[in-house]
Amino acid sequence: MKNYTALYFIFLLNCLKPVHAFDLLEIYELAQNSDPQYRRVAAERRVTLEQRPQALAQLLPSVTLSANTFSNDQDIKVSAFNPSGDPANEVSFNSHGYSLDVTQPIFRGDRIIQYLQSDNRIKQADAELAAAQQDLIIRTTGAYFDVLAAHDNLSFADAEKKSLDRQLEQVKQRFEVGLNAITDVQEAQAGYDQAFAAEIEARNNVDNAREALREITGEYFSGLAALDETMPLLSPQPEEIDVWTGAALERNLSVVAAQHAVDTNRRETRRRLAGHLPTLDMVARHGLDRTGGRFGAFKSETTSIGLQLNVPLYQGGFVSSRVREARQRLDAELERLEQARRSAQRLTRQAYLGVISGISRVKALKQAVISSETALQATEAGFEVGTRTAVDIVAAERVTFQAKRNYARARYDYLLDTLRLKQASGSLSTEDLSHINRWLN
Repeated sequence: MKNYTALYFIFLLNCLKPVHAFDLLEIYELAQNSDPQYRRVAAERRVTLEQRPQALAQLLPSVTLSANTFSNDQDIKVSAFNPSGDPANEVSFNSHGYSLDVTQPIFRGDRIIQYLQSDNRIKQADAELAAAQQDLIIRTTGAYFDVLAAHDNLSFADAEKKSLDRQLEQVKQRFEVGLNAITDVQEAQAGYDQAFAAEIEARNNVDNAREALREITGEYFSGLAALDETMPLLSPQPEEIDVWTGAALERNLSVVAAQHAVDTNRRETRRRLAGHLPTLDMVARHGLDRTGGRFGAFKSETTSIGLQLNVPLYQGGFVSSRVREARQRLDAELERLEQARRSAQRLTRQAYLGVISGISRVKALKQAVISSETALQATEAGFEVGTRTAVDIVAAERVTFQAKRNYARARYDYLLDTLRLKQASGSLSTEDLSHINRWLN
């Protein structure tokens, strides 16, 4: 019996053990290893890295070894050697040989430019991977806060339902003793029913938010660290929107990637123009051929080394057409660069103004929560003395909980705007997540 009692207490302690609440950094680390969108960009970068050794290989010597062996049947019909048609002129023999060829490009304009292009493509891939990492930070943080906001809304909806349930019971009791009219009961019942439906919707939104976070991380989480009430509201430093905009035009990763794409296409135009240039290679060869025949065995061994010049004269306009194509692609990339610059400027100003207005909004909504709670208490007191109706109570309840929802959401939006501002200016890093993580409990 003592053993069963001990086992029961151990089981009870395990059940009461607090669930680990994952914080933002832990979620982000899981997302880095699991998010398909980020992993795809990382894989594409690894693909791009192979372009450098491939381009370099086009400038290094190429060595080719070839060998052959044949079985031959020779039948000589010339009458000057065989007036009687003696079948001895039918001979079977083997022949074989090999050759070793070495080619070293000396001047290949297109290949030299292609090697230089590989640097531009790798820099572009690096910028795109860094941009994908910043995007992952924003998506992970947004999904994390969406889960917290969904739980907040569920908590508020549950509290609102319970409050209106108590209000409904109180109205019914007052109606039974003749202190309230039936319309008060009906209004209280309608408010409770609406709160009940809102709670159902809030539970569904929690599930949807958890699914969105699982899409990024590949896992479900039983608990997330919540945002502390002591979170500071900090203005962007420096507090000059033009400084942030100027930084974005230079360091925004989408702009950087687009600039490298422009450089790549400029070199692509020159690479295709190189199709009009001659090529010069150093060629070396060593070969051996051994064969037989009616007139005896034959062996030939040759070694040669020299230069090979190729001058393109006319290719039907193929090279000229490819040059025109490259120039049009360059124009398209220049337009994409301009679009990236304008987008970076817009996003920076939008995020900066979002942070500034977010600070004021959080402060105002915090005061709105206090004011609505005070107004609710006054309405409840008025209802007790008969100066307010159940309709007033329901309306005050809704205003109070809506203010709490807006306040909670505004704090999340403020933090997201601070991250978006740094993303737009190209300075977002995991260190920024560490700062936010300190405000989670």
